[in-house]
Amino acid sequence: MSVFFMAAGLRAQVSAEPGGLASSEAAIPRDRVVVAVAKARSEITQNPKSASAYLLLGSALRVGGDLEGANKALSQALQLDPKLSGAWFEKGLIALQSGTIETTQSFFQKAVDADPGNTGARLQLATIFLREGDFKSAQTQLDAVLRAAPGNAGAYDGMGFLELQRGNAKAAAEDFRKAVALKSPYPEAEENLGQALLQAGDAAGARDAFEKALAGNLADRSMATYGLASALKRLGNSGQASAEFTKARELMQDIVVKDRAQNDNNAGLNQWHQGDLAGARADFEQAIHEDAHDADAFNNLGGVLWQMKDAAGAKEAFAAAVREDPAFAKARNNLASVLLSEGRTDDAITQLDAALASGPGFASAHLNLGIALMKKGETAEARTQLAQALALDPDMPAAHLEMGLLLASKSQRLTAAARGELETALHLDPDLRFALPVAVYEDLILGN
Repeated sequence: MSVFFMAAGLRAQVSAEPGGLASSEAAIPRDRVVVAVAKARSEITQNPKSASAYLLLGSALRVGGDLEGANKALSQALQLDPKLSGAWFEKGLIALQSGTIETTQSFFQKAVDADPGNTGARLQLATIFLREGDFKSAQTQLDAVLRAAPGNAGAYDGMGFLELQRGNAKAAAEDFRKAVALKSPYPEAEENLGQALLQAGDAAGARDAFEKALAGNLADRSMATYGLASALKRLGNSGQASAEFTKARELMQDIVVKDRAQNDNNAGLNQWHQGDLAGARADFEQAIHEDAHDADAFNNLGGVLWQMKDAAGAKEAFAAAVREDPAFAKARNNLASVLLSEGRTDDAITQLDAALASGPGFASAHLNLGIALMKKGETAEARTQLAQALALDPDMPAAHLEMGLLLASKSQRLTAAARGELETALHLDPDLRFALPVAVYEDLILGN
């Protein structure tokens, strides 16, 4: 009984880095997600009213990619302690991925209200205010960050952005230089430094800054490329400048295309959530027509096609999503589920290993890997994977079902442990009785 993870969810309408502001909050390392979840659940078992344990659980699940589970844990933390600043901050980070500006701003503001020293939340608020053009409010937040943390690179980057808006290019350049000196690499601040130097008339310095920015991992390379072209033109290098201007135009056109595809993908998700599979399919296909490299749209199309009983089309779409984004754990998990249904267990395991390398906190991938390993008779490792799935999500009925069946098959009878797992599975999802072998179900009901 393999598990799919279909929808990508509505994409965020705001980005975390308008001026390249960097949060000072330390995230849980991805390779420590399962350990952190286990620790949090152990603490919750010992003290069910521990708000900090629920905060740890929510933080770990967010890093692991389980946004729904993270939100539930964080809401529980806030129910226990409404003034837990870190929980509001984490909810704000989740809203960045799936919410609106208003929702995101509200969460970060509550984090600051609960703890004025939460510099990460203040930086995120400054980011939002900069996007909205509310420079006075952004200044207030950035001043507070620098009072609490004078060496915060993101705050200096924000200050430089404010100076640029005021027309103070030289002052802006100094702030950007401070940001770059405090954090390396910092391609967003390098890009901003290039803009400031260009405005200040230092074309050579601007060229160097833009080149450093483009050597980094910029989410949007179009403006830095355009800035480099402008600097080269001022330096008299017309040939190279012309080539960079051409690149910039192509990158800007790509952004327009991706925006159109994103709108179509979001429309498809709305249709899907409303139960209109045909409408959702048309929207996802339109998104792919707009942007043939849209991994989210391919993954979502695969989910709809699977529900429409088009297994071959679903597999093709999931494979395309993986091709476009090899680190797309959910798409790999979905592709593995199709492969398992075809009996291609080894190929499914390859996909699931890759999914867990990208998303170690992905409970459904642990479950599917456990199922695949059971098919190969590797029961010890299968049990480990099922235990990982249940550590990440104790309320996953399919994981309890598979664990119960594994325990029963290993002992050749319905042990107390196996019975407990199966009863939990049926309590969570009574329809799973149809997935049980008849003999096992009868033993379970009769209490044998």
